Amino acid sequence: MAKLTVETIDQVLDVLVAQKANELDLRHITFIDPYALLLLALGMRHRLEVGPHLVIQWPESPSVHRWMEAMGFFAEVDEFVPTSRIAPVRVTNALAPITSIAKEQEVSRLVEAFDRRLAERYPLTGTSRNALIRIMIELFQNIPQHSNATGAVSDPHGLAAIQDYTDSIFLAVADKGVGLHGSLALRPEFASLSDRSALDAIVFEGMSRFTDPGRGGELRRIARLVRNWDGMLTIRSGEALLIMDAEHGDIYDAPVFPGVQIAICLPRRVFGIEAPPIDNE
Repeated sequence: MAKLTVETIDQVLDVLVAQKANELDLRHITFIDPYALLLLALGMRHRLEVGPHLVIQWPESPSVHRWMEAMGFFAEVDEFVPTSRIAPVRVTNALAPITSIAKEQEVSRLVEAFDRRLAERYPLTGTSRNALIRIMIELFQNIPQHSNATGAVSDPHGLAAIQDYTDSIFLAVADKGVGLHGSLALRPEFASLSDRSALDAIVFEGMSRFTDPGRGGELRRIARLVRNWDGMLTIRSGEALLIMDAEHGDIYDAPVFPGVQIAICLPRRVFGIEAPPIDNE
């Protein structure tokens, strides 16, 4: 395996969580997307909590290593990294480095920071910026509102990151909280749902743990918007994985892992971006 992406990161989670291997060999990795990077960070944090001890062989590719530094990855998993290898985040190489999301009061500030970074790099129209801001607000709020809905998780550890590519903008958010099933199960009528059924009910039917009219339905709205824009949406929760594009949306089995992890990849043309990305390795 040479790339860690939406399609391949579950192989790493299987090694970390299910097999509980003592070593993770990433030396030959030549590319990592933001979704895989966040899941890698959460997977390593999970191993710190449940054991056993884990040895990491880091990517040998200089460009991959520099990008991981620019995204603040090594600082996020500093328990696995010698202090001498943790370099300051070089934001010019990352559209928006890994950012922690813990409280709902922080969401507006974080969205403004992500939006400002995007605006510095691209001349976005007001309409496209507002649409992306709306998506970020709903995704970021999902973490403080739902990741510890049961009160049983001491640290859901919500994270977000963005990267730009030649033809797309890639947004990822992730946590290791109670997951979609855990949140939805607060309503007794949904308590017996599997992870697959909970994911289907939330994304395709707009179900929510809230019974109040008008509350919930964020992921359903985002899914419709991403599909209308010919984008790609990935939602992972528990042992269920949804991958959706403009034509298909299928749910697959996945290695069990706590929380919710989401990736959204939108064509750059949606935002009126024609120029190549700036400072992107």
